[in-house]
Formats: sequence, structure tokens, C-alpha cells
Amino acid sequence: MESGYGKYVFEGIKYYLKALLFVRPVKRVVMRFIKRVSIGRPYEFSSRKVFVNYNRDVDILLVDGSRYCSYALSYGDEERVVKLFKCLLNALDHGAFVDVGAYVGFYTVLAARHGWRVVAFEPNPINLIVLKYNIALHGIEDRVVIVGKAVGDVQGYARFSIASSPSESSSTKYLQDDLRLVDIVVEVTTIDSVLESLGVKDVNSLVVKVDVEGFGLRVLRGAMRTIERFRPYILFEVHRTFDEEDEIYALRMLKDLGYGFVVVEPRSKRNFIIYAYPREKGCLCCERV
Repeated sequence: MESGYGKYVFEGIKYYLKALLFVRPVKRVVMRFIKRVSIGRPYEFSSRKVFVNYNRDVDILLVDGSRYCSYALSYGDEERVVKLFKCLLNALDHGAFVDVGAYVGFYTVLAARHGWRVVAFEPNPINLIVLKYNIALHGIEDRVVIVGKAVGDVQGYARFSIASSPSESSSTKYLQDDLRLVDIVVEVTTIDSVLESLGVKDVNSLVVKVDVEGFGLRVLRGAMRTIERFRPYILFEVHRTFDEEDEIYALRMLKDLGYGFVVVEPRSKRNFIIYAYPREKGCLCCERV
């Protein structure tokens, strides 16, 4: 009896320590200490450097220095999201995965290694280079289509801001001015047009991940035919901009389309990750959330 009670006490202490240490401000201080003191100045992680990172989910991955620690061993920043994603890959018949905002390709590689066909969108030319190397590194070129364009609700062109941390580059006001390095012009396409041009129509299952730093409302508007036809499961990182482009409106749109929601990763009032599922199919893998 005592040993069982001690186990619960230990688990409780561990839970609160984890909650304390990994809230964002504290985590940032801890990671800065590790980088600058424990590792030493010769090995400081710069966003302009690319490192080979060991990750237990995808073995090895090239990643820029600004996210090196996030990908070390496991994807700690989104551990619950990764568990949910792997559950979906295993529970569903092999289908197609649409990775909008692929960055360096963690989710792309993970899905392709599970035998899924992948369409990966990445407009940042810096990330795009690393993404292509990661796909080649894992020998999955035959299962991945790379689209080096931004995704929206119309085809055309848009201003795109490159951030000092490449994963935060954006076409919206979500990116803070002190992180903005340079503005470029990128081509914009839609999920509907790309999937139709690729002839994606015979898939049993479709999973969509959207992480576009505040541009998600337009992304989903440009995927209406895809959503109505395939009823995909959607992993969506919400970035609050508190204007007419606020991604919270995308959740309202999905609700009107018959979707339910589970918050997988609460980060702040401005940033959280949700799992959207078609109500008629049920909340598949919700036990992993």
C-alpha cells in the first residue's frame, strides 16, 4: 500500500516539475543556459548553421541551429502531437498526407517512412533546401512531392518575410518585427488545385497538417473541395493575429463543416495546436491526446 502511495506522490511531483520547467519563459532560459554554458561557445547553435540531429522517431534529420534542441532525441515541443500523428498513420489505411508548412520535413519524413504518399508545401527557400536533403537522406523521393510555394485561397503571389528563426517565417502580422530579416515574393497556390493536378483521388485516408504562422484561414479556404470530398483529419497550429485573418475563424469554418476539435498542445492564448476530426468518423486516436 505504501509503495503504491509513494508511486502516486512521485508521479505528482514529476508532473508539476515538468509543468514548471517547460512553460515557455522558463524553458527558454533553461535552453539558453544549456546552449551557452554547458555546451560552450564553440558549439553555439546559430540559425544560419545546419546540424545532423538524431531523433528517435525518424532516426536522423538535418535541422537549422535555431531548432536543434527541439528535435534532439524526440520532438519535445510537440510530443503529444507526434504521438497522435503516429497513431493516425498506424490506424488509417495508407493514404495521403498533406504537409502545409513542412519546414525541414519532420512530419513529411515520418509519414513517408510509414508508407504514406506525401505532398509537402514549403515556401521558404532556406527551409526548402534542407527539406530536399532530408527527403534524399531517407531515400523517400518516390513517395514525396515537394511544392516550393506558399498555400492560400487563390493562386498568385504574396509577400513572405524570412525570419531569423527559419521556422517562424510568415506572410502575416504574427511574425514580430525584430525577427524579420528580409521580405521576398513567393508564388501562392491552393491545396485543391495541387491535389487535383496530381490526380489525388483514389486515397482511402487523408491527413492534413497546417502550420503557416497565421495564414491558416486562407489555406483552409483554398482546400474546401478537398475537405468536402475526403473529410481529412487535420492537425492545425493556431496563431492568433486578432484581425480579419485570425486563424480562430478557420476553426469556426471547420465547425460549420461538421468538424469537432481537441486541443492537443496548449502553449499560450496566441498559440495552440488543435486536432480537427470529422464528426461522422469520430475522434480517432483521441486517447493519445
